[in-house]
Amino acid sequence: MGLNLDAYLSDLRYLINTDSGTSNIEGNRKIAAFFAKGFRLAGFDVSEETAGEAERPVVIAKTPGAAAFDSYLGGHMDTVFPDGTAAARPFTREGDIVTGPGAVDMKAGALLILYIAAELRKTAPEIPLCIVLNSDEEIGSPDSAAILRREAANCRRIFIFEGGRKNDRLVNQRKGIAKYRIDIEGVASHAGTAPWKGSSAVTELAHWITRLDKLKNYDRGTTVNVGLMEGGTALNVVAPAAWAMTEVRYTEKTELARIERAFKRMTAKPFVAGTQAKVTRISHYPPLIPAEKTQALMKELSPYGLEYVKAGGISDANRLADLDIPIIDGCGPGGGFPHSEKEFLSIATAERRFDLFTRIIRETGIPSK
Repeated sequence: MGLNLDAYLSDLRYLINTDSGTSNIEGNRKIAAFFAKGFRLAGFDVSEETAGEAERPVVIAKTPGAAAFDSYLGGHMDTVFPDGTAAARPFTREGDIVTGPGAVDMKAGALLILYIAAELRKTAPEIPLCIVLNSDEEIGSPDSAAILRREAANCRRIFIFEGGRKNDRLVNQRKGIAKYRIDIEGVASHAGTAPWKGSSAVTELAHWITRLDKLKNYDRGTTVNVGLMEGGTALNVVAPAAWAMTEVRYTEKTELARIERAFKRMTAKPFVAGTQAKVTRISHYPPLIPAEKTQALMKELSPYGLEYVKAGGISDANRLADLDIPIIDGCGPGGGFPHSEKEFLSIATAERRFDLFTRIIRETGIPSK
């Protein structure tokens, strides 16, 4: 049986027309309540947890009685859009295209998980599933990451239902991202009467920025970007402090180590005498790479004619990438222009993805022991 398209689009209309930006906790609770009810009706054991001080909702649905799980199906309920966007740009359908905030990133994918899980509960109840939907993915899942990792650790394989790519391609690789704050402490002095008594934090930071820029290596997929900076107190004062924020994107772990060694060298030996630097890593998302187990999963699924691409951004797949569990991302329906007013979903891709993943899990899943 294929996707019940009328029911799917009716549910998708509700989801899209409910504001659920990451900061809108109440909106995400409404979305979570919808999913919790849906999974319960489908026959799953459901728990509703909260993550972090903001008590962000997390919905967890599991096959009853299972101690371990064949497949982890993951997605998120939050969007990047501010309150009022749903009213300004509600669910709209024109032929194969649905538009509205979060249409492809990723309300369509989260909803498809529910429909796939419900179908498998009826047609392959012996295959144990674990489903996790969080509500802080758009800011990197800082609060829910521990929950995601706890649940995924007990699964044989992971499918993340972020939007699919062009030509129905899946995602098997994403760069890792590390973010840093650089704080420089200098010595203030009058810039006109006694500049030699000062040590400029701004000048020191300028040296850091030019040096960091030289650490990029496009051939290896390594980028270093200083995106924010500030320093000084007045034009006639040698700057006593300065700071900057930098982001490193990489594929190879050795590249991140190379960048961090450079941080240590510059910290130990300032360019401007009298200044001191401190580097703080704000966050880190390891790269998703097709490691040995993921390659084995890709081989197992090769009869289904799947194709894969690299993705530039991050997803919760990055949060799970170091668990030594095979991961396939981009499993959701496709469309385009996420995070923008032009965001759209292709309905046909939802139907194809439903057929594909119900087949994959039903035909290759391992039953409960």
